[in-house]
Amino acid sequence: MCAEKLIIATDIDGTLTDPNRVINLKAVELLRNLQEIGVMVILISSHAFPAVSSLADYLGIEYVIAETGVCGGRPWRPMFVEPVRFREEILEKVLENGFVPTESNRFRLGDISLYPPKNMDIRRALKLLRDILKSYEVEVTYSGFAIHVYPRGVDKGKGLKRLLNELGIQGKIIALGDGENDVPLFEAADLSVTSLNSPESLRRVADIVLPADNISTTLYVLEFIEKLLRFRKDICLEILKKILIP
Repeated sequence: MCAEKLIIATDIDGTLTDPNRVINLKAVELLRNLQEIGVMVILISSHAFPAVSSLADYLGIEYVIAETGVCGGRPWRPMFVEPVRFREEILEKVLENGFVPTESNRFRLGDISLYPPKNMDIRRALKLLRDILKSYEVEVTYSGFAIHVYPRGVDKGKGLKRLLNELGIQGKIIALGDGENDVPLFEAADLSVTSLNSPESLRRVADIVLPADNISTTLYVLEFIEKLLRFRKDICLEILKKILIP
């Protein structure tokens, strides 16, 4: 027997949603079922804190990490915020170079969210932005939906660890994600799962890569964990890993 408190840390866009960002209702049902049987569920996203808070409120999820790890806590009540320094100065520089703030940018507590310049591919845009901001203490990443600028030393994994430390909670972390910005989250987890559709950088650090699309992978893992917990009442991650590996 391997009695362990389980923490499921899941990305939202592309992991709980389809490519059009429509949330999968079966995934919601499974997350709520898992909470009911004692699993701690944390939504982790690069989206703005108000957006993630609203979603968590309606889904009944108690804790969130938003803006690529910049802030986290309960919906609408951040326990920590680590904002980008010189925000207005940075915004001025990126606007001069053709980057466009996303619609959510004015609601963000700490990071900066951008669209690339018109007709510029994402790899070139990331390189340009890193060159523009090389004198600032910031990191730049792409979520699959937008480019995010956030303080150096901050990421989804560190945000998760910080939230758990603030709450005084220890347990085994199962991480689900689909983008390059989920790499630090996977590195912080005890078990990480993604799909063949995910970027190579994420597949490389994942413990398990399932031969399915993103939402199918999420549903398979969540449903399997729920069934196993209802049958056994606890999970040993090493056993779970061996069972899930295709």
